[in-house]
Amino acid sequence: MRKMRHVFVFIANDISRLRRKWLTLPLIFISPLIFIGLLLWIMSSVFMPDEPEDIEIGLVNLDDSEPASMIVSALADSAEVAEGLEINEMTQAEAEEMIGDNTLVSYILFPEKFTDKMMRGESSQLEVVGNPDMQLESYVISGMIDTVVRHIRNSQANILTINHYAETLGMSDEEREALIFQEFVNQFIQVLSSDTLMDEHEISQNISAGAMYFIVNGLFILMTVWLYMLHIALMRDTDHQLKERIKLAGGTYFVQGAARSITTSVIASLFSILLMLVILKLSAADLPVENIGRLAVLMILHIIITSILLIISGWLIRSFKISMTVQLFVILLVILFAGSIIPRIYFPVYLDPVFDYMYSYQTLFWMEELLLNGRFIIETEVLLITLAVLFVVFLAAALYKERRFL
Repeated sequence: MRKMRHVFVFIANDISRLRRKWLTLPLIFISPLIFIGLLLWIMSSVFMPDEPEDIEIGLVNLDDSEPASMIVSALADSAEVAEGLEINEMTQAEAEEMIGDNTLVSYILFPEKFTDKMMRGESSQLEVVGNPDMQLESYVISGMIDTVVRHIRNSQANILTINHYAETLGMSDEEREALIFQEFVNQFIQVLSSDTLMDEHEISQNISAGAMYFIVNGLFILMTVWLYMLHIALMRDTDHQLKERIKLAGGTYFVQGAARSITTSVIASLFSILLMLVILKLSAADLPVENIGRLAVLMILHIIITSILLIISGWLIRSFKISMTVQLFVILLVILFAGSIIPRIYFPVYLDPVFDYMYSYQTLFWMEELLLNGRFIIETEVLLITLAVLFVVFLAAALYKERRFL
């Protein structure tokens, strides 16, 4: 209880010191808000992704048979073949003209007697003519073309097997051809409806969410900067005699650190949550009350952890000016490895474990999941483990400082 009384005394002292700085205190909150707001507005204007255009592919059918015509029509009419692809049937002359105008990425050519050769077990190859000025787009559709080719090979093997047993059973040529045709069409339609015509590997990158992505990242950076500036505002260079007087008054390192952490965390959390509510109101975001509570939990945990980290890093170095520089470096690392300035996807792969166990990244990740992706859960294991570890380090560092220097 005595320790807690001392903590509350130093909390009151820190609040009193902040009240005496009432002229500069608003600048602590307003100046970062203006600067980060302008910076994010510029970044959103420059890096906002444009609306993606579909990649257009042509289908040219030189085979007049019914199976080939059905394949081409099915491909052209299937709007859900793969997201971002537009497939149109056209003549070879039209396809060549569109490639010359750079309005067509490539076209798939079904050669003459394509189905006849396939029915007889002969080699049947599709021809793909690409646009030399659109090599990247041509590479993207290669997955779809490979799937079509694999289907043709599998279908050809099945058709030859069915044809062999149909002949063995003495089936007439008309019935056998009808059976083979029906089997081929069934397999091809199955491939189109299986949603596997194109292998898709998706990497989540929330920057495509638009302006809200920059707002969420700005909120994260802002609450971290606010905490740092509050911490700096309460720091002061004390001589040895003043430290002795503070110690006699019960002001141990633990008491001062706990009071500093509580004061800065409470003020930063209140302003950050208030700003979050204002943003949700202005953006008309339909966010459930439960998710607002989850956001508040994430923000408070992040602020408390960062506050303790700042205090510990300040204790490591006796020089007042150097300790301020070290704390600034710590804050920059916290923001950098959160992925708020440079998204995680642009970092080397070997840094993935750092992000997985970085509390600031987990905070921002789940803030984005709640606000941008509509999630209704959060995982706080990394944050709680980090908080527990830092609290133990905080206690150990406080005991060491008291025995070593005072």
